[in-house]
Amino acid sequence: MIVQNPIEELGRSDQDLILREQLAEHGKSVRVTVFANVVNAAILSFLFFDQVPLALHFIWYAIFGLLSAQRLYLSIPSRMIGAAREKLTKLKNTIALNAAGYALAWGGGVASLLSISSPNQLMLLAIIGAGKMSTAVVSFRHIPEASRAWIIVMYTALTIGLLFLGGIESYAAIALLTMFASVLYVNGAHIFENFAYQLAAGQQIQRSAETVKLLLNDFEEQASSWLFSLDEQGRLVKVCERFAEVAQQPREAMNGVSLASLIAKDGDHDLLVDHIANNRSFRDLTVSVDAGETKQWWTISARAVEERLDADGIVFRGVIEDITAQKNAEDKVSYMAHFDGLTDLPNRRLFTETLNRTIHRAKPEDNVALIFFDLDHFKAINDTLGHPIGDKLLQRIARRLEALVKPGDLLARIGGDEFALLLTDRRAQQAQDIAEMIVEQTGRPFLVDDHNVVTGVSVGVAEWQSDIKDANKLLKYADLALYSAKGAGRNRVVCFEEGMDVAAEARRNMELDLRAALGRDEMRLHYQPLIDLKTQEKIGYEALLRWEHPRNGVVMPDDFIPLAEETGMIVQLGEWVIRKALEDAATWDEELTVAINLSPSQMRSASLVSTIVNALAQSAIAPQRLELEITESILMHDSEANIRTLHSLRDLGIRISLDDFGTGYSSLNYLRSFPFDKIKIDRCFVSEIDTREDCRAIIRSVISLAQNLGMTTTAEGVEREDQVEELRLEGCDQVQGFLYGKAEAIGEYTDLRSNDASAPQVETIYLPASDVPLLQDEKRKKA
Repeated sequence: MIVQNPIEELGRSDQDLILREQLAEHGKSVRVTVFANVVNAAILSFLFFDQVPLALHFIWYAIFGLLSAQRLYLSIPSRMIGAAREKLTKLKNTIALNAAGYALAWGGGVASLLSISSPNQLMLLAIIGAGKMSTAVVSFRHIPEASRAWIIVMYTALTIGLLFLGGIESYAAIALLTMFASVLYVNGAHIFENFAYQLAAGQQIQRSAETVKLLLNDFEEQASSWLFSLDEQGRLVKVCERFAEVAQQPREAMNGVSLASLIAKDGDHDLLVDHIANNRSFRDLTVSVDAGETKQWWTISARAVEERLDADGIVFRGVIEDITAQKNAEDKVSYMAHFDGLTDLPNRRLFTETLNRTIHRAKPEDNVALIFFDLDHFKAINDTLGHPIGDKLLQRIARRLEALVKPGDLLARIGGDEFALLLTDRRAQQAQDIAEMIVEQTGRPFLVDDHNVVTGVSVGVAEWQSDIKDANKLLKYADLALYSAKGAGRNRVVCFEEGMDVAAEARRNMELDLRAALGRDEMRLHYQPLIDLKTQEKIGYEALLRWEHPRNGVVMPDDFIPLAEETGMIVQLGEWVIRKALEDAATWDEELTVAINLSPSQMRSASLVSTIVNALAQSAIAPQRLELEITESILMHDSEANIRTLHSLRDLGIRISLDDFGTGYSSLNYLRSFPFDKIKIDRCFVSEIDTREDCRAIIRSVISLAQNLGMTTTAEGVEREDQVEELRLEGCDQVQGFLYGKAEAIGEYTDLRSNDASAPQVETIYLPASDVPLLQDEKRKKA
């Protein structure tokens, strides 16, 4: 049978403790057990004195004397004082060896006497053998190694003696002896296991007690709670040092002072006074205390004492807890939940809650107005000057606008650069004037870290009507008015009017339909021909997008392209246009070009170049047949990145046109920064070229500029022959307009046909740039 040593499962410190306790406990009973062994040996020797030679008696006594002396020596307490673990372990092993020697002396002695014993003596030897074997469990209960050694040696010696004695009785005795030794062996192990675990548990309890003691000491020094006692008049008795320290008063001076006098007259002050006056117990009353220059918050609990416990006449005993830190944290959390951390203005949550309460309490005759406003081009300020400057600008604006706020108003930062102002009563009747003041005040320059920052603000105003029961509806109206202010040019005030919500709903529906249009195959490309003025032949087509709405019919680009730009869907639409236009152009005559318009959002798309390259590869048409048209606004924003993109496209052989030239800022720097292939003259100049000299002069200048820069010119919106004649005289290269054909579906033009296999193949010759002017001169001569 294998018995696990419980010490091995414990920590090193616990093992050291148990080792010392083993030796100490064992040493306490050594003298008694040695004396008992000597007495038992003497009795046994006396009973067999005549049957055993005298010399053997002396030898046996000598062995017992040596073993007993060694055992007494090993049990001296001084041997364990300050001894290292290795020395104590060696001492324990020596004790086990001593036990084995003792057991051999007893077992060998008893076994040798079996063969010469009478029946009465055999009975006595059996008692002595069993008793001595049991001695191991008692005498060596704290040292299991010694106990096991004693039992094993005794059992072995007695078994050998019985075997030599022979007979059925001896064999039966061996069986009984085996069971008895096994029981003693196992119980000895269990006894020691309980001893070890009790020691370990006691050690753990001691450690826990020390921890609790440390915690209690720490609590006394740093705790936020303290005990107090009151007499019949509610005066403090035996004030503790901690109470005096928190109250910031001398302890002696606080004795006899009324507890209620320390507490501010708010919170549960009156309830506390009532409980004390009526001798009622109470719990968790929250009160505030002015301690020095700081305000503290306490919770007080106390139990009424039915009988006076001492001469001080104490009738209340209780505990006070300082919850100032908790109260401050709660106030901070509440502030953070309802106020903007940057501007210290109320946030959207507090504003919405207040607006809801105001509307729910408003009577039909009451006036309530809501002003929504946000900064114009605030993103540009963040991008150019950095977010720290932007944050400081918002703080400056908040402080300046607070000067416009009167009692009863609520100014809040809703988020980002958005603000809101709630007005009631007479102030609500002045909402539009106040909104104009917001525009005027915000428009004044702000000095932020040596930067003179100028910004504007778009403002939407909505007035509450008695049929508006939901704050969100009023918020929506103000937001629609704000959106209208932005659409009208920004830096202005727009008041909500009936119909704005209808328009917004229509816009929302259009947005939903537009998102599904491509999936439902509702988009179509129409093509308008491009005419060479000298040959009067079609040289290409411009692709123009149309939306065939299932309910509204054909929707023109002006009605949905701005929405697509705003929502970001223009990139997906633009990619479809590029793929579809090149797919269609692949079926045309190889001399015909196709022109596609690019939006600012498309130019910013990282996938633009790859989309065009993939579409060219898929359609297998020459890059020179593709012409991309951009407007000046594309070059106004992210000009460096956009010009890099244009160069990448031009390097592929794609032609780049500047559309609507003359209607924007018309900075000549754009023409210098990028070598456009073509300039398109806007229809606003072409429409009156035959009637107004200023239009003719502008067109003449643009054409001259283009010719000097080696660029082609195309006039848009040509509708009359007189316009064509004027453009030809001024030297314009190409025209397009209703005179030559409006934008039609691809099936409406007979020349947009598929090339069949029998058609002659046109060889495309790529000339060096230096040969292009020579080829153009040759074409003019032939024309």
